[in-house]
This record gives sequence, structure tokens and C-alpha cells, in this order.
Amino acid sequence: MREPFANRAPGFSTYLSFAHLAAGGTFTTAELHPHVLQALGLSAADYKLASLRCDLWKLRAKALIETIPHSRRYQLLPNGYQICVLFLKLFEKLYAPLTAGILQPFAADQSVPSEKISPLDQRYQAVVQALDHLVEAVGLKVA
Repeated sequence: MREPFANRAPGFSTYLSFAHLAAGGTFTTAELHPHVLQALGLSAADYKLASLRCDLWKLRAKALIETIPHSRRYQLLPNGYQICVLFLKLFEKLYAPLTAGILQPFAADQSVPSEKISPLDQRYQAVVQALDHLVEAVGLKVA
């Protein structure tokens, strides 16, 4: 069964399949590479196995994954799994809805009086404003 949110968030099902692959035991770069290409929307020529291995090396350096001794297999460590789940939840619950609201806003939403905006939409607006303030405070330009 496909994740219901996958229809609204392109690439989400790929992230889920990576999470299941990584959490399900061990994996090789060859097994992981197609999922990464699909998630990033790149061709094998644009993101080679060597690049993936370099990125996996960075995850090893952060103790999020480890290599299985005397093999070419990797496994996700408990902290890596927790971070993977955290990013998936943030993507599903926060990033994708906020991105959809920014990239494909409903024109009629602009004319709704603030007292009639749903509590959920008010919370999303508060998150967007808080992120704008954070970006401004660290000296970046708000889009």
C-alpha cells in the first residue's frame, strides 16, 4: 500500500523506501543508489556511485551508519535511524505542506479574514513567520 501522503509530496515514497531499506538490515551502495537517484531526481551520470560512497563516508564520520566488517554492506545505527525518522516526519508534517502553500497557494486564501483562518493554517503561518525571523536574525535574506 502506498503512503497516502506520497501523492502530494513527490519523492516522499522514495524516502520511505530508503528508510525501509536502511532500517530493514544491511544495504550496499548498489542497492541504495537507485533510491537516491530517484529522490534527488538525478541521472546516474549526474550522481555516480563514487559520490554516494563519499556521502556515506560522511554519515559514517557522524556515526549514523557503519560498515559491516569484511564486506561492502552498511547498516543504519540507532541514532541514524532516529534521525531518518525525524526527517521523514518533518518532511511529511511540516516541509511538504509549507512548501505546497508557498509554491501553489490558493489565491482565495489571501482574501480570508484572519479570524476565519483555521487553527492549523494559523499554526503553519506562525511557523513560516518564525522561520523568516530566524533567517533574518542569522543574516540571510528572506525569500
